[in-house]
Amino acid sequence: MNEPVSTERLVPPPWKLKGDGLILLYRFTPDFVRNQGYITSEMGEFRGGLGALMLVDYETSAVGPYREVLFIPGRFRLGSVRAHSISKIYVSTQPSIISGRANWGIPKQHADFRRTHEDAVQGWQISTGAHEFLKISYTPGKLPFRVWTFPFFAPLVQHLDGKTFVSRIRAHGVCKLATIHDLQIDPAYLPDVTRAELLGAIRATKFTMTFPVPRII
Repeated sequence: MNEPVSTERLVPPPWKLKGDGLILLYRFTPDFVRNQGYITSEMGEFRGGLGALMLVDYETSAVGPYREVLFIPGRFRLGSVRAHSISKIYVSTQPSIISGRANWGIPKQHADFRRTHEDAVQGWQISTGAHEFLKISYTPGKLPFRVWTFPFFAPLVQHLDGKTFVSRIRAHGVCKLATIHDLQIDPAYLPDVTRAELLGAIRATKFTMTFPVPRII
């Protein structure tokens, strides 16, 4: 069920964000997306393509630092438009929830985040209350490379409160490949991507991202 959008502490676009994160890339099957992807009929017809689970730590943003985990099933066709959509997302601060929902129709919910760095192994734990619903550990690779507009080139289309938001997110940054050691997910909170084949993991060590003023239908 969609939560009503509050205009309290609303910070309008565009936003420029800087931070780091982890991107797990997949090509999800239609069955997986239909049964576990938290999709809605408003998104249109699922057309496959690249999907992802992303964990992001924004060092700076228009609403201050915050963390998030989000799921993108892949591409959808809505009329003549092919686009990606975020079907599930949790963030660490209320200002990000309010502005993200109002500005771009992103269905943000709140969760608590913790990051760990033990020697070369890094990790995230995400919870609501006392319940941990995601735990991951990984090791970044050694060789850095640059990426532009990663990892998706199609526009982002979101549907919320009777509106459709169309945005073209721009990003560039320095990345490394990563090795995943352990990933545990409660499917009551996020799609259990451990049931899908991982194509690759990217550790974004430093990136800049721009969320523009969207086109609202």
